[in-house]
Amino acid sequence: MSFDPVRAITAPLSSAIADNGPQLDTWAKALQEPLGSLMRDRIPFGRQLKNVLHGVWLGHPLHPLLTDVPLGAWTSAAVFDLVGLDEAADACFALGSLAAVPTAMSGTTDWLEITDEQRRIGFVHGLLNATALGLIVCSLGARASSRRGLGVGLSTLGYGLAAVSGWLGGELVYMLGTGVSHTAFEPPATEFQVAADLAALPEGALAPGQIRVGDQDVPLVLLRRGETVMALAATCSHAGGPLAEGQLVHGDCVECPWHHSRFSMHDGRVHQGPASVPQPSFETRIVNGKVEVRQT
Repeated sequence: MSFDPVRAITAPLSSAIADNGPQLDTWAKALQEPLGSLMRDRIPFGRQLKNVLHGVWLGHPLHPLLTDVPLGAWTSAAVFDLVGLDEAADACFALGSLAAVPTAMSGTTDWLEITDEQRRIGFVHGLLNATALGLIVCSLGARASSRRGLGVGLSTLGYGLAAVSGWLGGELVYMLGTGVSHTAFEPPATEFQVAADLAALPEGALAPGQIRVGDQDVPLVLLRRGETVMALAATCSHAGGPLAEGQLVHGDCVECPWHHSRFSMHDGRVHQGPASVPQPSFETRIVNGKVEVRQT
């Protein structure tokens, strides 16, 4: 069997996370709960800041976009160190370190809204990134004080930890689906279908509905205003929460019961994170007392 260097590094790390799950959960909760309370309730404009860091304004998570800057800068710096371009290496390590601050803020904000295995892996991911950043900052100090050999050693170790942490980030997204829209694989309803009886829908209150597209059931959340009905996909794009079991807030917004994301019932736009991806919305019509919908 050929030697796999990536697996040689990552397999022990995965085993360590699995073997120490309860302890990691304890540490993660001890950090997650006060930080979440601080962001949501205790600092001025905390919820608005959360929306920015989640990427609500962007239409998808902000963190993956930001990670390219520190990792790209540090990769360039490592190459410049190898070829002897000292000033360029120092500048790239400094740039990457500065960019790591908003990157860490956005990643931490996303981490505040996940649980269980995702939370454990995210916790280790954050610890490795924080350690990597600390080593690279120390490297910059050593370089500035003419101890270049020490600086290169510290930055090499820091860059290695950042690379391993990046692999964990990939595990979170591609293996566990963290940050992936939970409506991404629902089939589009291109033809009108009956979702509910109009008479069964309460006025001004959320109600469940359902259509079948192909061989898949698609749950809906409905809101009746007189003879008008609004309809969204009922699976929250953030973590799959049941929107039909949520509450109506701020007029015509549905709030997810799991993580309190808010979406406009009119068009599915995100009004409050942690969700950043809009909900699929549906065109509606009333035919013979039946509410029919198709995707807009």
